[in-house]
Amino acid sequence: MKTVALRRTLSAAALVALGVGLLAVPANADPNIPETPEQSRILGDASRTADVTAEDESVGNLAPGTGVPYLGMDPKAKMLAAGEQESVKIDLVKNIGLQPGQTTMSNMAFKGDYAFQGSYGGFVVYDISNPEDATVAANVNCAGGQGDMSIAGDLLFFSVDQPRNGSACDAGSVASSSADAWEGIRIFDISEPTAPQYVGNVKARCGSHTHTLVPNPEDEGSVYLYNAAYDVSDSAFYCKRPHQQLEIIKVDLDNPAGAAIVKEYKPWDEANPAFTADDRPNGGATTSATNGCHDLTAYPEKGIMAGACMGDGVMFDISDPLNPVVTERVRDENYAFWHTAQFSDDASKVIFQDELGGGSSATCIPNTPQYRGANAIYAIKGQELELKSYYKIPRRQSTFENCVGHEGNIVQVADRDVLVQAWYQGGASLIDFTNPSKAKEIGYFDRGPIDATRLVTGGYWAVYSHNGYLYGSEIARGFDVMKLQGDEFADAVRHRQDVRNPATQQTISWPWKKAPKASGTLPAASVSPASVPAGVATDVTVSLPADTFTSGEYVDVWSGSKVVASGQAAANGSVELTVPVAATEKAGTKSLVVRGDSKLDDALYSASVELTAVSTTTSVKLSRTSQVFGSTPATVTATVSGAGAQGTVTFRAGSTVLKAGVPVKGGKATLTLPKTLAVKTYAIRAEFVPSSTATTGSTSSAVTLKVVKATAKVKVSAKKVKASARAKVTVTVSAKGTTPTGKVTVKVNGTSVKGALKKGKVTVTLPKLKAGKHTVKVTYAGSAKVAGKSTKTTIRVTK
Repeated sequence: MKTVALRRTLSAAALVALGVGLLAVPANADPNIPETPEQSRILGDASRTADVTAEDESVGNLAPGTGVPYLGMDPKAKMLAAGEQESVKIDLVKNIGLQPGQTTMSNMAFKGDYAFQGSYGGFVVYDISNPEDATVAANVNCAGGQGDMSIAGDLLFFSVDQPRNGSACDAGSVASSSADAWEGIRIFDISEPTAPQYVGNVKARCGSHTHTLVPNPEDEGSVYLYNAAYDVSDSAFYCKRPHQQLEIIKVDLDNPAGAAIVKEYKPWDEANPAFTADDRPNGGATTSATNGCHDLTAYPEKGIMAGACMGDGVMFDISDPLNPVVTERVRDENYAFWHTAQFSDDASKVIFQDELGGGSSATCIPNTPQYRGANAIYAIKGQELELKSYYKIPRRQSTFENCVGHEGNIVQVADRDVLVQAWYQGGASLIDFTNPSKAKEIGYFDRGPIDATRLVTGGYWAVYSHNGYLYGSEIARGFDVMKLQGDEFADAVRHRQDVRNPATQQTISWPWKKAPKASGTLPAASVSPASVPAGVATDVTVSLPADTFTSGEYVDVWSGSKVVASGQAAANGSVELTVPVAATEKAGTKSLVVRGDSKLDDALYSASVELTAVSTTTSVKLSRTSQVFGSTPATVTATVSGAGAQGTVTFRAGSTVLKAGVPVKGGKATLTLPKTLAVKTYAIRAEFVPSSTATTGSTSSAVTLKVVKATAKVKVSAKKVKASARAKVTVTVSAKGTTPTGKVTVKVNGTSVKGALKKGKVTVTLPKLKAGKHTVKVTYAGSAKVAGKSTKTTIRVTK
């Protein structure tokens, strides 16, 4: 074994705030094992002799020694009376009481439509095909606590941690000192869940307090069981000190009778010693000495396992299941008994749980600090653990309610880390630990004490989220079915997993969230009506007949990458789903794909609905076919035909938009053309743009508009002049709607003088002329907008 650096959460100084002395015995981990008088003394007034000093638990307080935050007790929380119950986001929908021969209901496992609940007297099988009307399918009396369970294939494995005088179900109990003592794992064939058959067993020297199933990566036909036990005794015939080991059992699923221990593995050695009483700091918790592990939680897909091992928290690499390797160990002076663990789905966090008082004491009271008997939340960074905070339910319980954290699992929501956890008579707690430094309770179900006058052990041993419901193993009250409330749990309500062994975590996936990948020709679903008018908000019904899906199966209708309808199949496997069609959807074929959760893309169905639109035609007419630049413009009118056509018209001259968004009123849209259209010939078109998909768009054919130049008016002014002087001629050119520009030529006696118009006027100076009358010709050459023009005038020259 390689040496692993021990990471301690122990303070350098001995903190004595708790006033807790050292114990010579470990904390008890079984609720039916009475605590010692010394344990009762330190655990608060559950024993009516509390001497633990309550801590200041205001927001932001840090736990002694570790210096991390913890969740304080809610000062406003009221204790429930016997017979009362209270819940937030969890509804109790079914309770089935204790069955004959069963006592101290314990852990659970699930397969298909069945839940298996262990006890100290055997186990009970429940039909949960309709969870809210669950029924007892089988009651198996086979005593030998504590009833930890797991399932592989058609086999159920059951932990026995009480010495019996044989492996048979009717074997009586014997002292551990007897050579006849038998403890270990019983194996049952559950291929017919209503009639389980005992088919094999494996003896373990110290029994099986818990076990954890790990798949064999090299052989799907076999599995490994990591067996954990720690109840050692110097007087025991088989289980003597020190135990400090795990057994690895191999089971051939086709030959359960041949199951056997194939390896004994010791996580501790001289270089990495187990926790002992000498390791307890003064003032800290009376942490149990490590004789073995209480619970092992494996995450095979990640190749890791967390061991809650009495005085040690241990991390293992199990990528090679037959050869686990310790990668990290942690200890905590605030912990009494490292009891169990649970990883976040992404394995970035691990929660260890401290079973202070062994589950038989009232520790959820003001006299017991909130960082005692709490969950310790660690961040996993590489192979190191970093303690981030403690969590303990903030709801105060009475001194007649045993209360401490126990078994739970991750709730299958996609956007957060949420754990549901049993707290014995503290009820079921929904814990959001997305922020590991600020875990909080977001929901719970809680009953008042079993007895109003004394502490009677009971409450939840385990609460698990499975296939849309929460299932609670109630030690004294039997089997509870609970339902999560609120859209925030929609993913968990829909999640399905065939086999669930809570100590063997599997990566949670939500495959129904991925858009279907359809190929080839799909069988068709019915759509009614098959055709609807576009542009009108309406609904269509998509349906598939009986036996298409399983009863209660979730079914989605997809449009591209978007779910447009969801529901559950009826009891006969048929489904009818309402698909909304928005008014904004365009005319054409709306293609849909129908998919159920059980087979996903292996069983897709096509559906389609035709969105029809009213066809339109658009024509255009001009008020005149020609237009003089700058003069009264032509008017263009578009006529749109088609029932209910509403929208606008875009008028174009060639590729140039003359105006867009001209509203259609009474089927017509009119535009007065600009006076300043450039002089040229235009092809005028009108394009109808519908305001909804109820009608189609349309474009008219072109009409021709010719824009011609404006007519110029030329005015000439010339004063008489003496022959000794040069005459000046002023020319003014005007046109309607514009100020002419360009050149003017003044010609007299064969001589031409040119000038450029400025603001429509120009003055030119002529050469000296002889006395007499002279004819002057004035020519305006024109411009791009105004036509040219000539005129004549006479100028008189005197001597």
